Amino acid sequence: MATVEYDSAEPGGSGTRPYRSPLRRMQAAQTRAVVLEAATRLFAEHGWVGTGMRDVARASAVSVETVYTTFGSKARLLTAALEVAIVGDDAQVPLADRPVYTAIGTGSTTGDRIEMGARMIARINERIYRLAVAIRQGATADATLAAAAADLEGQRRRSVADVAQLITGHHADPGQVDELWVQTGDQVYALLVDECGWSRVRYESWLIDRIEEILDRPV
Repeated sequence: MATVEYDSAEPGGSGTRPYRSPLRRMQAAQTRAVVLEAATRLFAEHGWVGTGMRDVARASAVSVETVYTTFGSKARLLTAALEVAIVGDDAQVPLADRPVYTAIGTGSTTGDRIEMGARMIARINERIYRLAVAIRQGATADATLAAAAADLEGQRRRSVADVAQLITGHHADPGQVDELWVQTGDQVYALLVDECGWSRVRYESWLIDRIEEILDRPV
C-alpha cells in the first residue's frame, strides 16, 4: 500500500510520518478489482500470448503504469486472476476456510458429501479452465509463471486429498488421490464441456459418479 508523508503539525514532531488514507485504500481496491475483471476476460478469450498489459489497461480504462504498479508483471496479474477465479472473489480468505469447502464435511451421508464436493469442483473448473490454459501457455516461457503454476497444481492435489478425507472421514489411499486428482482437473472439464459439448450440470453428475466409484473401490 502506498504511503504519503506530510509535515507534523505537532510541536516537536519528527517532521514526517506515514499516512494511510481510507479513500486511497478504497480506490486502490476498486482499481484492482476492475483490472482483475478485465484481465480475467482477456486471458480467457485470448490466452497468454494474445493478451498484453496494454490490452488490460485499455479494457480497464487505466494507465499501463497503474496495471504494473498494482500487479508488478503480466505473470503475477494472470496468477492473481486465477487465484480469484478459484475462490470466486478477491476476499483474502483461503478456499479451505470458506463455507462451500468446510460444508462438505457436514453432509449427513457420504452421498451428500460427494455431491457437495463435486458441485464445488465443477463450479471452480467452470471459472478457471480457460485461465488455466493461459497459465500453461505462459509457463513454457516465463519462469515465474511456471513456478506459480506448479505451486497451484500442488495446492490442488492437496485439496483433493483433503476433500476426500472430508467425504470419507479418513485419509484416502494415495492411489485414490491420484485418480481423483486426474478426474477433477480442469483439462478433463475442458474436454467434456468444450470438445464434447457437455453442460456443467452434466459434468457435475458425471463427476459425482467418478468420485463415488473411486472412493468406494477396495484398496
